[in-house]
Amino acid sequence: MATKGPASDVIQPVAADNAALDALEAALSRVAGSTSFCLSGPDTAPIELPESLYRALRDAAHILRQGSAVVISPLQRRLSTTEAGDLLGVSRQYLTRLIDKGEIPCDRTGRHRRLKLSDVLEYKRRRDEARGAFLDDLTAESADAGYYD
Repeated sequence: MATKGPASDVIQPVAADNAALDALEAALSRVAGSTSFCLSGPDTAPIELPESLYRALRDAAHILRQGSAVVISPLQRRLSTTEAGDLLGVSRQYLTRLIDKGEIPCDRTGRHRRLKLSDVLEYKRRRDEARGAFLDDLTAESADAGYYD
């Protein structure tokens, strides 16, 4: 079941699809590491899929099987502060402070702020890298202090 959202498709999981998703996940995991992937229908010749589309299909099947929705959206899409906050796992108010500090660029449309999905994902990548570096440093300090002995 799919519902149309602004410039995106939200694909909701359907319990009746679980058996088909299980079979699809199993089939996709069997071909993991292959160099070519094909899709075929009952009356069509196999069509070779690019690896990027194979990975998207595999990930979407896994997410749907877990009971979560999947969103397909172009990278150029503009997000509201609420949507961007949801994507980052932060409140709209916290996101607004990040925008005001210049950490994430935005465009203003009247009183509303719009953020490029690509800018939000870039901020998320930088944030995740900084967190990883901090945890690596903390682990090294703990090891030096003898907490891992």
